[in-house]
Amino acid sequence: MPIAEIGAAITSLNATLSIAKAMVGLRDAEAFRAKSIEMQGLILESLSKSIEAREAYSAQLDRIRALEKEVADLKDWGAEKQNYELKPIGNGSVACMLKPDKRGAEPPHWLCATCFEKGKKSHLQFSTRMAGGGSVFRCKGCDGHVVTSSEPAWS
Repeated sequence: MPIAEIGAAITSLNATLSIAKAMVGLRDAEAFRAKSIEMQGLILESLSKSIEAREAYSAQLDRIRALEKEVADLKDWGAEKQNYELKPIGNGSVACMLKPDKRGAEPPHWLCATCFEKGKKSHLQFSTRMAGGGSVFRCKGCDGHVVTSSEPAWS
């Protein structure tokens, strides 16, 4: 329920109360007070319900905004994901690499295949050179590692 509608409801309820008070004759003051108290209780209940409706509306708006952001993020990731392909990088390891037509001025790099499948873009970073000539690359995202026989290169 929009704020303007709640404000209108409150104004309307206040006007109703004023009219009811004016219509009641003064000859039975005790009955007037009893009805007035009853009406005020009903008005307070209406106001309380209006506030609850406003809070529920606000919570729904927050949830809608969060879902819209999630959908936008998923669409963005879907588009970004299309720029990469899974490539063998030696010693039985695989990583994601930019497709040739998407490379532009980007330096050669590998992305962790495990993180990539989870919707994260995590670069494999050089860690250690192996005695037999290979290299170990680590992923900061999942703390995984791959052993390769080469360095990242556009080939």
